[in-house]
Amino acid sequence: MAKKQRKPKDKGKKDETKKEYDPLANCNDQPYKEHMLHMKEAHDIGYLLWLVNSGRLIRPHHTHEAEALNNKLPFDIISENYKKTNPNIVVIDDFMNPEALQKLKDYCHEFPFWNTIYGRGYLGAFRQNGFSPKVLDVLSLELVQNLPEIFNNHNKRNLGQMWAFKYEANCPGIDIHADFAAINANFWITPTKSNIDYDEENDVGKTGGMWIWDIGAPPDWNFKDYNGDSKDRVVKFLKENDSKAIYIPYKYNRCVLFDSNLFHKTADVNFMPGFDNRRINVTMLFGTRENTGVEPQDMLEVAALRKATSKPVLENLDFETGKLKTENM
Repeated sequence: MAKKQRKPKDKGKKDETKKEYDPLANCNDQPYKEHMLHMKEAHDIGYLLWLVNSGRLIRPHHTHEAEALNNKLPFDIISENYKKTNPNIVVIDDFMNPEALQKLKDYCHEFPFWNTIYGRGYLGAFRQNGFSPKVLDVLSLELVQNLPEIFNNHNKRNLGQMWAFKYEANCPGIDIHADFAAINANFWITPTKSNIDYDEENDVGKTGGMWIWDIGAPPDWNFKDYNGDSKDRVVKFLKENDSKAIYIPYKYNRCVLFDSNLFHKTADVNFMPGFDNRRINVTMLFGTRENTGVEPQDMLEVAALRKATSKPVLENLDFETGKLKTENM
């Protein structure tokens, strides 16, 4: 029987069935969940090798007394753009001055505080667990001093929390959520060219940036509702309200300053392998959500809520097999 001849594909004709990327598609996915211990071990081995190869085995001491923020930034324009944008979002490039940024990068590479492990492929370093670079104390003060129309009340001038996250080379990163803060300053300190999807013409990374939705958590939602492990209610809420997401491309030394009540998530991470190339973002949270009656009053309450809403996966890990104990899940 003669085989049917295949029709040659029309290379000039585009595939009209290709779907537009949906940033909500992988919510709730945790591809690293069963490998969290190995992820941490691999990071620590990479950390030790990096210390040996870079000659930095002696624990460093970092100080920074002044001028962490780039003092050449157009602060009046930044304030105006933040206020006139609805919802409040502004992108600030060349955010930190080079000396301060280098000190922060060295601090994040050299200190062993990456102890919180997440199933979506990243490690966390928190203020209460040793992440306390002096340069961020200076940076937060200078932000408040130079942008008084944004940080315009006592609540917003309070640095409530700060942290950093470091990611596997390829992972979905932080899932969709809102934060218990009034203003979120989120910035990136890994070189743009470490992004595999580097766009040389525009000097940005096509992946690894941030998605921000144009709607925030309702004022009557509590911490578990907008920052719990399950994202089903958030996804349903955004779809029912026809919320739109904007993508902010990844760029070295770029800060995204926005209303922390807005739902947001990390864009899929696709960076080059190697310790120096791991995507690192730093977050500073100012104040607490305003005009709500359900907000945590202090960081101890927030910590208790996190413990109640997030299952401690490592406690359910069988250290001999490296797999989760399914009977406890």
